[in-house]
Amino acid sequence: MNKVSIILPTIRRIKAERCIEAALKYKGSVDVEIVQGFDTNRIGAPKMIKRLVDKSSHDLVMFLGDDTIPREGYMDGALKAMATLPDGWGLVGLNDQLNDGELLATHWLADKRLLPLLDGEFFHTGYWHCFCDRELTIRCKELSRYVYAPNAIINHDHPMKTGHPLTGDYGRVYSKKWFDHDSNLLADRSRNEWA
Repeated sequence: MNKVSIILPTIRRIKAERCIEAALKYKGSVDVEIVQGFDTNRIGAPKMIKRLVDKSSHDLVMFLGDDTIPREGYMDGALKAMATLPDGWGLVGLNDQLNDGELLATHWLADKRLLPLLDGEFFHTGYWHCFCDRELTIRCKELSRYVYAPNAIINHDHPMKTGHPLTGDYGRVYSKKWFDHDSNLLADRSRNEWA
């Protein structure tokens, strides 16, 4: 039986409860561990994900945002995609119906064997919010350890999808200040071969 740790950094408690309910309902026969943490100090997704990965028990880790809702077959689709990678491990981009997962793994299933190849963290913790998923996707593609799973569908309840204004925490993490910081960091790290 496959075992997967679902990590869920949380700001929006009610949305997180909805995510957990769907994740457990549609997990299939997979042994799932939910590893949740509340970002009360607003340290950001990259640092929260690092903390939750460190607490997780299983070799396979799935990152879901508290504004996602997994759909039926999401886990099976992700695991089938994982099996197509060399030796059956790497990074699987989930289909969040917002970003083109072939280009960007915003939400994902990953094998911890990637960590030594990624300096010990899936999302580099120098990022505040944006572009950490872009770096992860690029690096895993360079390692030939990335695949997109179109059948691993999750609803991403994000203002960018609905056209609503970016307010509150969304407004903060997509502000020009945060966006510019993360964009500059991606440019610097890519020029320096991710050092």
